[in-house]
Amino acid sequence: MKKIFKKLTFLAVPLMVLGCAGPVNTSNSSASRPSSTNSGENTSSKPSSTSSVNSGSGVHAHEWASEWSSDQNNHWHACASCNEKKDSAAHSFGEWKTESLGARLNDARFNLSTIKYRECSVCHYEQIDSSQAVLPEIRFTFDKNDANANFATAARSTDVTRPKVSGKISITNAGSYNTTSDLPGVMKVRGNQTAGFDKKGFQIKFDKKQNMLGLNKGNKYRKWVLLADAKDTTVSRTALGLTMSKGVVGSDSNVWYSDFTPVSVYLNNTYWGMYMLAEQKEVKNGRIKLDEPVTTNASGQEVDDTSINIGYCFELDYYAKNEPAKGAEGDPTFSIDYGNYFKSSDYKIESCLANSGLGIVKTYTMNSDITDSTAGTTEQKNENNSNQIKFIKARLQALFNVLGEAVKNKKAKDINDNNQVVDTSLTIKETIQKNFDLNAWAEGFIINAVCLPPDVGYSSFYMSYNNAPNGDKRLRYDNPWDFDSNFGNRRNFIEKPDTASSSGGGWGQSSSYDPYFMDRTANMWLQFLGKLDFFMNDYVKPKWNAARENKKFENMLSLANTYYKYYDAEYAKNFAKWTTTQASDNNVGSYFNGDGVNSGELRKPFVNVKERKDAQQETLNWLVKRVNYLEKKWTPEKNRTPLSAD
Repeated sequence: MKKIFKKLTFLAVPLMVLGCAGPVNTSNSSASRPSSTNSGENTSSKPSSTSSVNSGSGVHAHEWASEWSSDQNNHWHACASCNEKKDSAAHSFGEWKTESLGARLNDARFNLSTIKYRECSVCHYEQIDSSQAVLPEIRFTFDKNDANANFATAARSTDVTRPKVSGKISITNAGSYNTTSDLPGVMKVRGNQTAGFDKKGFQIKFDKKQNMLGLNKGNKYRKWVLLADAKDTTVSRTALGLTMSKGVVGSDSNVWYSDFTPVSVYLNNTYWGMYMLAEQKEVKNGRIKLDEPVTTNASGQEVDDTSINIGYCFELDYYAKNEPAKGAEGDPTFSIDYGNYFKSSDYKIESCLANSGLGIVKTYTMNSDITDSTAGTTEQKNENNSNQIKFIKARLQALFNVLGEAVKNKKAKDINDNNQVVDTSLTIKETIQKNFDLNAWAEGFIINAVCLPPDVGYSSFYMSYNNAPNGDKRLRYDNPWDFDSNFGNRRNFIEKPDTASSSGGGWGQSSSYDPYFMDRTANMWLQFLGKLDFFMNDYVKPKWNAARENKKFENMLSLANTYYKYYDAEYAKNFAKWTTTQASDNNVGSYFNGDGVNSGELRKPFVNVKERKDAQQETLNWLVKRVNYLEKKWTPEKNRTPLSAD
């Protein structure tokens, strides 16, 4: 994993259904041969013969490797103990060939991807053709005279509404997934803070349900998203996060995670960059698992279920304050009170975002449909005009109080039908198990503990509660999302904080920095659960052990290796259009201006990146360091071999 590869020797290839990720196995395939994608030299320490040379007062015995070493121009036999070479000669390339990347890597995920290469007949070094575009292409065409034709450039992070543009969507350069005719749909800018970047993310909404590139087992939906990852100079953090989610989430879990694949986006035939095609987070069959609010009347017709007995999905959301201004398109919101269970003097909250003015966020935005008849159609739906919102607000408040009683007061409490917190004969463990889907929460705890998401304390943190007749009526973590700031990309979310100024640690980070993020996150759900010993011992650690034993984090490294190696030409194309320093250039997230580091939010290794390979290697090194840190903290008795990026 340590090797990052030179631009002229790469071919980026389409990766179709990454949500079905497994380890990239390079055994018994041509991928194990020396490749032109290697930066520097391929070397082997296996000796085949020896010879002696005088070296001062002694004699050095060369240990010549039997295998060839190579770079992009030559091959040779190397000495295992010095820099000498012998038999050096230029490569002798054969004819260009085309091969399925799936067959090459012995990995079915890549079966629809092909690469063009030629091989040296002497050392089997492979040169990859990077002259052609290879990612699947999403092409959106629209009327340039449309009043909203500038939708992709005009939106800013402060905009409440996002104009929609109608047009036609085509898929090209994707083999059997190419569309033969334009598909009608609309596109708009998505995201909150990220709408302030020049390279913006988009939501696609087809007029009719469509599948995109075989994602989610070929299921069809109207809504899909294109994630820009504008602040990620590796354009891989979303892939890493969702691959980790798949590796941690059990096959019997209710937690939903998006399928994804990298694509190139074109707007009116103008190249717009390398994006991640993913699924819209919504309550639909095959996506977020909840009972949708419909029922059947006496005539057998489906009608909206106006009772409180439906499924609810909602987001911890600082931006809930913007929803009323969106009018009919605004989502319902509500808030709860953390009361005496949270006092800043009692809990070590060192989130840079909490200390920069956002505080501890207690507002929530609904992401599933609210359908009771009292809600109206144009006014903002809230607890004053919706029984469904009134119910979930009261239930979430009661759930937090039950958790707070267990953690703060060491008391077991339960919830009655009126959402009142009452005494119970159950133990603390039994009440928490009854009211929380602890398997789902353990999965979310691990995902967030590994990737260290700055956003999770104030936004992009999703929960679900199924109050339908067949629902389990337990609060669950749901839908891991928003990874572009994670994996050490944002300042101070790393084991050792960056020094941002002479007066302190920057962004409110104290000098007594504790690397165990889950003890100081502004997300009170995760922080409180992590303080329960039975939750950690009975739920988190077994799932952690399963992920480690099944090489799930090694799978992440393998995936990143494939990205950085075969998508190098696509990276070059993307960053030729979009600067690698957008977080600084757009002055977005400038919570600590004038600190001598940068005015944006990136850590030092990702500020003004000149070589993508440096950012890529730093990301891998950070991931390895983080996994090994948690391994030592959680399960040191296992004495497992540390994760390595080599």
